[in-house]
Amino acid sequence: MLLFVPIASAASSAGDIKKAELYKAPENSTIENDLFAELSTKAELYNQGFEKVPAALKKLVASEEIAGIIELENGEMLYVTLLMRGGAIGDFYTYDTPTDPNSKFGPSITVETDEKTVRKILESKEPLKEAVKNMNDGSLQVETEGFFRDTMLWTLQKLYA
Repeated sequence: MLLFVPIASAASSAGDIKKAELYKAPENSTIENDLFAELSTKAELYNQGFEKVPAALKKLVASEEIAGIIELENGEMLYVTLLMRGGAIGDFYTYDTPTDPNSKFGPSITVETDEKTVRKILESKEPLKEAVKNMNDGSLQVETEGFFRDTMLWTLQKLYA
């Protein structure tokens, strides 16, 4: 979420994972996976423009597991995980339970919001500033594990307020 903000509908059956292969939207996009398809496209663009990503953001997301919890406009929940590699997006996928069945250690960063907020950030000319604005007003909640991540998040919030 913080990335663009990087994040869908639940997979069709329990335990299934819908990966955004090479971050391309699925060919059979439906209304339910529309947000996931859009986020998949944004993930690809994020990696393509990686050299332009602010250093503070790269340090925050470094090699983290980021969990995204998004309440969709239809009332359903979208659960996604971003596995970061050196600040770039390595894997991005969705699953149908609140806890990622593939996670070995659990997320070090958790982002919780709703679809309206995600779309507002995605449509913004300055998504990072919009994300920080939404963090400050409470519509985008970001929890980090550990002092370093807390400090980096605080720094981002001050730089992009």
